[in-house]
Amino acid sequence: MALLFSGAGQSVPFPPDPDAPLRDFTDAAKASVLTCSPGSELYSAFGHTAIRVTDLAANPPLDRVYNFGTFQFSDGFYGRFIQGELIYSLSTSTFGGFLEEYIRSGRGVSEQELALSNQDIARLDAYLLSNAHPDHRDYRYLFLYDNCATRVITVLQNVFGPRITVDCVDRQDSTFRDLLRAKLGGIPLTRFGIDLVLGMPVDAPLGKCGAAFLPDHLAVELKGVVMDANTMQERPLIRAQRELLPSMLPVAPDRAGWPVSAAWVIMLWCGLETVLGKRWLRRVLPVLTGLVGCLLAFLWFGTDHADTRYNLNLLWAFPLQLIGPGLASKAPQWKRHLGRAMGFAAGGTALLSMSEFTISMQAFHPAVLPLGLAVCLCFEPWRKIQAS
Repeated sequence: MALLFSGAGQSVPFPPDPDAPLRDFTDAAKASVLTCSPGSELYSAFGHTAIRVTDLAANPPLDRVYNFGTFQFSDGFYGRFIQGELIYSLSTSTFGGFLEEYIRSGRGVSEQELALSNQDIARLDAYLLSNAHPDHRDYRYLFLYDNCATRVITVLQNVFGPRITVDCVDRQDSTFRDLLRAKLGGIPLTRFGIDLVLGMPVDAPLGKCGAAFLPDHLAVELKGVVMDANTMQERPLIRAQRELLPSMLPVAPDRAGWPVSAAWVIMLWCGLETVLGKRWLRRVLPVLTGLVGCLLAFLWFGTDHADTRYNLNLLWAFPLQLIGPGLASKAPQWKRHLGRAMGFAAGGTALLSMSEFTISMQAFHPAVLPLGLAVCLCFEPWRKIQAS
């Protein structure tokens, strides 16, 4: 249940004036970070994060949740999403209304209480309340770099400045793609699709705080954050952690799933057609992979998504495959040369997908190996080109 914003229609400065009077919080006041477990739907597969401010001894009692994960599912949503122009907002709700949604969906909620004074809590609440005003609440959503989880660190740094020390572990052993795959084991087709459309940028090492784009990883990183370092008041940011609601959903295994099996069936079918000299699937498959290539090219060159650029999957799913392999006796020589090049590229990509990451520079979905070989069989690049 969303709260009505009392300042709607009024001009509210953001960030708030540091000299402006703050709300008086009682000794019962608390501020915390809420971490919600993943759900069964795609939009909830990565979990959720929110900030809670509570003062149950106040009159009237306060128990408010600030949620950076609010979006409007309206006309043009999918178009904005594909273009990379999705707008999210900071909204407010009562804690009871927030928790009710997770009770209904069977998702878990844990809480990390922050070691903040009453004045610190008042300063944090004033910042968030000002940010939630209709004039300031919207922001451009960037899944890996600016979302409901990453905003927590941004807010803490903006409110407390040099008083807060965020020193995440420099993770060079994992990539963004690694973490995404682990969250999508229960949705194998979605895992294949996301793996397919994301290019080399998501194969960069996570580095410092890179994992914090996922709520459960943010919760781990927050345990290393320190307040008022090198002073007499130095302390960990997290004072206590507790589970408010256990998850009732099973944990999905980290595996690629049935798309890999389906891809091997396609490859074997194309292999059988090659041996028998038949051509049915080998006519259809280049059309399908060509359409996939058109989508990958559009996401690279036609949208604002930085993470879909430099995608090596275009080597086996190339848009010009739509014109066919050029194997007919009446096919012009240029078409046969092009088809042969696309066949070699697809087969080469299949082999590249088996190589070490340091060689390929992009991690491929396991289905790329059989699909690349199948496309290679469609174009028969080993056949000699007849002189015209």
